[in-house]
Amino acid sequence: MLECAIFINIVIVICELYTLGHIKGKLNILKYYTYLQNFLALMVSLIFSIVVIVCIISNRAVPEYIRGLRYIAACGLIATMFIFIVFLDRGKKVAIMEDDFLVGCNSKIANSVLHYICPILSLVSFVLFEREIPLSNGIWTSIVAIPSCLYWMIYIVLSLTKLWKEPYDFASQGDKGRLYECLPFFLIPLSFVALSFILWSIR
Repeated sequence: MLECAIFINIVIVICELYTLGHIKGKLNILKYYTYLQNFLALMVSLIFSIVVIVCIISNRAVPEYIRGLRYIAACGLIATMFIFIVFLDRGKKVAIMEDDFLVGCNSKIANSVLHYICPILSLVSFVLFEREIPLSNGIWTSIVAIPSCLYWMIYIVLSLTKLWKEPYDFASQGDKGRLYECLPFFLIPLSFVALSFILWSIR
């Protein structure tokens, strides 16, 4: 089972390296939730693969924090896919464009990798093939929200103070005073909590 998890995580690393490596403005990785969560997933899958391989070779138990990191990465990617489909209308509001990438990387393929392929692979690995690694410390249910909470807090502050050009237009929509246009501010964190709870329950 762990061998399958290693294989899937190596595939994630390769997909993420290729796609994120072809972004024109590398600073955009820090600006967009999708890029940030996929970059986090890249680092976690790389750490996971190395540590698990070493543990298998040395016949040692895989430490719990390795699966805890995978829990954080999997939740982040699933949230990315969910937000992309539900709140961004499958990318119609903010689409990944051809101009966002260097020559040689198709934007449609990049979109599929970042919003569908890597999230689904991460979910399959975490739920089906990483069960041998125990994950019982409930503190991970709090830690899992830290990356997303930090991002959205910084996002709101920078948007309301006009210190950047808002990438998703949530704050500017809220200025119109319509309740349904402000809903993403409340529904996105609530959906993340629900998704992380579901993933924790079936871990």
